Amino acid sequence: MKKVVQVLKAPVTLLVLLAIVCLAGYWGYKQVTAPVAAAEPIPCVSTNVGAALTPKNVTVAVFNAGTVSGLARQTNTYLGAYGFHVTGYTNSSEQVDTTTIVGYAATSPEVKLVQGFFKGSVAKGDGRVSHSVDVLLGSSNTSVSKPVTSLKVSGPVCLPALPSATPSPTASAKASATASAKPTPKPSATAKK
Repeated sequence: MKKVVQVLKAPVTLLVLLAIVCLAGYWGYKQVTAPVAAAEPIPCVSTNVGAALTPKNVTVAVFNAGTVSGLARQTNTYLGAYGFHVTGYTNSSEQVDTTTIVGYAATSPEVKLVQGFFKGSVAKGDGRVSHSVDVLLGSSNTSVSKPVTSLKVSGPVCLPALPSATPSPTASAKASATASAKPTPKPSATAKK
């Protein structure tokens, strides 16, 4: 009996270890192929913008949904020059002929303000809770050379929370280090003894 146990000990141990490795591999595979849970969208914040909504309060993402190369980059620069908070620009998998402004609702103030920057554009709403705005650029550049840069509103407007404008710690450290450094006078080489 002792001899049988010794003969079976190694193969049984190897089979148990093989089963553990297979189960761990199966579990890992299931974890890798499981769908990733979508991040909860950050809801808008009721913001008092005064009597008019201006670009400095609106968050925009730009997508090239047409056939003209570089249009999203140009539009990013165009909107940024007017003070919009542009979160980025890239190509879109969706193709459109006419520039389309997408936001919470087609009649939302932030959508209407952005739409004023693109002649002949259309507005669509998708119910997004963030109230950010997407610009889907069609094949023709429809940007306006002198757009209306404010939209009259009455009361607070629900807008995405904007990043704070506090200076970075490295920038303030460099500024204080530069300001506190004083030049040390050098002795004259022609000094007489």
